[in-house]
Amino acid sequence: MENKKKLEINTVICDIRSLTEETLSMYEKLEINAACLVTTPAAQAMLGRFPVKIDAANTLTLTLEENPRFTQFNGRMKIVPGTAVPEEKTYLMVNGSLDIEAGSEETLKGYAAIFANGSVTCPKSIAGLLGGILTVNGSLRTYPDGCIRLKDTAILDRFFHLRVKQNALYYAHKRVVALDPGISFHKLAEKDIRFSTQKLLVSEDLAEAAVSLFDEQTDIVVLPEGCAYVDGDAELDETLIKRYGNRLYVAGDLTAGAKAAGVLDQVSFLRVDGDLLVARELKERVLEMDVEYGGLYIVGGTIVSGWANQTLSAYMLENAEGGLSAVACAHIAIDADVAPEVLREKLVSIIGCAEVTCASKEQMDVIKLLACDASSITLAQQESKDGDEKDTDVVEINTTHYAF
Repeated sequence: MENKKKLEINTVICDIRSLTEETLSMYEKLEINAACLVTTPAAQAMLGRFPVKIDAANTLTLTLEENPRFTQFNGRMKIVPGTAVPEEKTYLMVNGSLDIEAGSEETLKGYAAIFANGSVTCPKSIAGLLGGILTVNGSLRTYPDGCIRLKDTAILDRFFHLRVKQNALYYAHKRVVALDPGISFHKLAEKDIRFSTQKLLVSEDLAEAAVSLFDEQTDIVVLPEGCAYVDGDAELDETLIKRYGNRLYVAGDLTAGAKAAGVLDQVSFLRVDGDLLVARELKERVLEMDVEYGGLYIVGGTIVSGWANQTLSAYMLENAEGGLSAVACAHIAIDADVAPEVLREKLVSIIGCAEVTCASKEQMDVIKLLACDASSITLAQQESKDGDEKDTDVVEINTTHYAF
């Protein structure tokens, strides 16, 4: 009896409307990985009678006679007033962010459907028009109609009141930062300026004049005079103090490693929007400070972060002064030469790593005690001796558009 092969299709758009039982019976199994699956009710019913696995972000059901036109865009796409209207009904696939500006209603009428694998941003009035055509695998962000959009984080300066338009609403998706002592909220009020945002970070001396310009949904955080805003992740060291001073608001994660030992006493105020990663020898000193944070994690003197796929060896661990921590890595493998005793002594923590693979059960027992926010902790599987032979039993198709 002839051995049947497995058919694996990896594509952006997979059209199975013409798929037949004869084609399906040729393969042991059919696996489809697609951003969009184009199908019919009859094709869907037929799949249930065969070994088929489908992983599709979106499903589009059409008749066999329809001839859809697909347009794909990768990255950041904008639909603005004046954008050419598609001459025929088009299915738009956006792999990234989609920004739809006010006045784009006529352009939207040219799309039969929009599939967005990412975020979509639009005015509130347009969001109501998207209900019948938009599918979002991500977030839908709306902003007030008629507003003037600022950056997601808008940092005001002393000249902002000179640039604003009379009686305008200014919108920032995440936050408005108002820490510059030269900001004049009184002059902004005279021009009937209003703000819409999720959070306001404002200096204590400016707070009273500022709050009336923000709506009641805004989360208001009052910071001491002289506090500096640090945008994103940062490391607490002498360079950070020299640039920003000793009163800090960090909008990301802050790492207080070995370099922080000499500057901790200089910090008089510290707020961390994200997580605070502290070297284990500095933990007690940090907890005695005026500090607030999202989460507290203890790390070693050596920190490895952002690895896609890396192996921790005995050599790396034994030569890590102050111990080692792995932070925000996609996959970490523990080498077979690492004894459980070395792991306990030198590996301080594994934080926010998606997958950790251990070479032995003894290693796994140690890792389970040290790992925080790890999606998967598994034992390494030995490679199959006939692995190369098994690969020949798979017919793999990789393309952007595949139709049966």
